[in-house]
Amino acid sequence: MKDRMEELRQQMKASEKLVDSKPFNKEEDEDMDPSSLIGLQAVIFEAEPVLEIFLKDAQGIRDSIEELNSEVSKFNEQQKNFVATMRRLSIMKKESNMTRDIKLLAESLHKRLDALSKQAKQTEAELGPNATTSRIQKIQHAALFLQFHQVMRQHNDAILSKQEKCKQFIIRQLEVSGREVSEEEVDNMIEQGKWEIFNENIIVDAKITRTQLSEIEQRHKELLNLESNMKDLRDLFLDVFMLVEEQGHQIQNIQANVEKTQDYVSVTKEKFKRAARYKKNNP
Repeated sequence: MKDRMEELRQQMKASEKLVDSKPFNKEEDEDMDPSSLIGLQAVIFEAEPVLEIFLKDAQGIRDSIEELNSEVSKFNEQQKNFVATMRRLSIMKKESNMTRDIKLLAESLHKRLDALSKQAKQTEAELGPNATTSRIQKIQHAALFLQFHQVMRQHNDAILSKQEKCKQFIIRQLEVSGREVSEEEVDNMIEQGKWEIFNENIIVDAKITRTQLSEIEQRHKELLNLESNMKDLRDLFLDVFMLVEEQGHQIQNIQANVEKTQDYVSVTKEKFKRAARYKKNNP
């Protein structure tokens, strides 16, 4: 395979002049405006197919994150009428299927983002951290990871919120029947799996109907299901949140820069036109 490293370097220098981009340095890396990279991409595509493949992979991941966000939003919407409506088996099954789909999609995205990160690190090792290609890949991965983290945080918050609603519902129902129970008792009930013994005590000590008890049991089943979901996603949540903590400063800067891109739409279009003219005049 022909070594095109020098050709790539020359092409990158030309593209940087084209878009009037100042030289990058390591200290400025985290503050780089993603919109300034878009104009470079059109020129670099022809010189380095690897970058084009990387950006296509990134776009595929972006589309999947949007799909994940849609599923998480549906799950959150499903919780709005939690207290006001009885949870029939069909609804519980639907939620269980939604949670399973979210889990599978999230795990797939996590693996794809990890692969994208490794590819970006490999490019940086080969071309150096200040190369335009390296910087484009680094920014693309970080921005996608930020989006993924935000969606996963929303899902985590939704599960925790539903857990709290289940617990508070059980506590309120027991209080109405004359039986006081703490949240700690409910937690112990779930962890130890002694719901049957707890039921017997409720029937003896409190004036509660079988219908009320059945509804409480239904909430308990949902709590168990939620606990199972949390355990299944625990490792994924920990990996994502730990990485965010480690790269917090960088991700915050990238988040601020990504938000600025909407202000540069018209500028970006012009850069694409200039890149196209450059390519036409320099075949």
